[in-house]
Amino acid sequence: MSYTRGTIAALVDAVVPATPEAGDDVGAAGALDIDLDETVETAFNELQEAPEGPIRSLGYETMPFAPLLALLLDFGALELILAREREEPLQSPGERFAGGPFSRLAPEDRMRAIRLLEADGLFPALDERYDAPIGIVAYLMQGALFITTMAAYSDWGDDAEEPQGWQQANYPGPADGYAVHMGYEVDEFEENDYGTASTDGGDEA
Repeated sequence: MSYTRGTIAALVDAVVPATPEAGDDVGAAGALDIDLDETVETAFNELQEAPEGPIRSLGYETMPFAPLLALLLDFGALELILAREREEPLQSPGERFAGGPFSRLAPEDRMRAIRLLEADGLFPALDERYDAPIGIVAYLMQGALFITTMAAYSDWGDDAEEPQGWQQANYPGPADGYAVHMGYEVDEFEENDYGTASTDGGDEA
């Protein structure tokens, strides 16, 4: 398990946690049960084509955003800790987590760290003050939440015939069509009052 994969595992676990205590009828399984950490890591590393320049010269065809995402999550965790906005004690990282500060936060505090990076912390404040591409931090955080949720509740992150998200949402899967959605059956059709089609193709008032 790499640092990047382990930190992203802590991310997806906070966004879509397993809830075994809720019972079989309510979303018991979480993002890690379908290895969504791998899906999100891949998605971030394929998010944008690399421009000509130093990144390309290193052999990358796309921008390696996943390691940057992991570093930012740890930065957000440190900011949360130093600002004393953490509400739960630090904990031992989960088995699939990396050892950084983000992985040591309780799930609710991980979401607070993401909030700092997205809207309330140092990076958003710098973005408002300086004309620099710092807004990409908020963009990456919003993308992390969107991609994780989208992959969890679709067939994007789960190749099973009935993906976990479909089962939890009680979605039966795509269908060829439902007759009930093809319109309402009527006994007799009547012209409306907006005009009658003329023989030359125009409408008469």
